[in-house]
Amino acid sequence: MTKVAGLLPVPDYLFNFQQFGSLVLTICLILMLALEPIVHCLSAETDKLFSSLCNASEDIIYAYSILSAVAMLLYWLLLTDLSVFSMRFSAFLLVISRVASEVGLFLGALIYLIAAFAGAISSLKQNLKDFAGVHWSALSLWEIALGIYPSSHFSSVIQTEFVMIAVSLFVIMITIFLLNLLIAQLNGAYQVVYEDMVGYARLNRARIIVTTLEQVSQKRWFHFLQNQKFEERLEFGEGDIGLPGGLQVT
Repeated sequence: MTKVAGLLPVPDYLFNFQQFGSLVLTICLILMLALEPIVHCLSAETDKLFSSLCNASEDIIYAYSILSAVAMLLYWLLLTDLSVFSMRFSAFLLVISRVASEVGLFLGALIYLIAAFAGAISSLKQNLKDFAGVHWSALSLWEIALGIYPSSHFSSVIQTEFVMIAVSLFVIMITIFLLNLLIAQLNGAYQVVYEDMVGYARLNRARIIVTTLEQVSQKRWFHFLQNQKFEERLEFGEGDIGLPGGLQVT
């Protein structure tokens, strides 16, 4: 147990990505079972057996689809644990986890700028539907930052001078300043951590091996040791008998 802020006890497994992901996946699967459309349609009169389309499932099938999407995403994320079989992939994933904080800082700065410019644009006297209020302004600025804002809507933005100036300043700060700063931060963080990542990958593999061995029963472990025959002496060459405690590979 780990105490957050020295008061609230939190289980240690919640701080592990794989174990926390497994917990969330289990909750999603339980909720999916409770909302399974086929189960709700069993009592309904349908032409097909095990059908998921009936009147009883109309209200729950959308929530079920969202849980299915989350569960499928978690399945693929948990599969990244198999990267321990390759040192290069394991080191690459560890690099991603170490530089993810830089991306988090970038997203925090982006949200701050969106909130600032959304409040400023919504305060202007303008009749644009895309900027009618703080929420619509924030959504439009988010689309502009991601490059998915409809280009046909820029014609109405250009007609309002102060809105065009605010949007231009926002685009300049995002595309020229923040994005380039993010690239510089990622480059610097990558150069700092990559040299040690192969070592961390080996430590991560060793941790998984130790954790796995703790789950092996003592009887099975002794049976494994007996099959290895470590007490027999190794033959270094023809007639050259060496020391015990190893495996003969040639």
